[in-house]
Amino acid sequence: MGSGPKQRRRTPLIVFCSQTGNTRRVVETMAEPLNAEVAAIDQLKDHQLRGRPLIGLGSGVYWLRLARPVVDLAARLPAASRVFIFSTSAWGPNWGPFYQSDLAKKLDQRGIEIVDRWHGLGQDHNPLFKWMGISRGRPSEADLRRAREFARGLKPRL
Repeated sequence: MGSGPKQRRRTPLIVFCSQTGNTRRVVETMAEPLNAEVAAIDQLKDHQLRGRPLIGLGSGVYWLRLARPVVDLAARLPAASRVFIFSTSAWGPNWGPFYQSDLAKKLDQRGIEIVDRWHGLGQDHNPLFKWMGISRGRPSEADLRRAREFARGLKPRL
């Protein structure tokens, strides 16, 4: 079997925005156990969304929100999509639901199933926080292990 469009659509897709590279590292880590295709939001084509068993949507947190293009993508997802949401920020995991709330609300309004959510640490590149050392060196290897375990937990739900 080739890796043409039909074969590709049977695999999960992870769509992301990463301005600093932190979230990209997490996405690449999650993609491996899922055998997922990865697409940066600014390079995504709508046809890539069709026929996926699972779609991951996420970004770093910028000014207390996920990147607007990722949130807006909810309106373009096929109606029967199943989604997991993820995010990275300088602040701990308890903040994930707050940062992800706009995207979750849009998905819920469309009746799109949210299979699971994940939030992990990424280094903040705001000059003040960078100077203070908040989440310096994040995501760490331990953070990436958590992301990998999260993705492994999604496999049975494909």
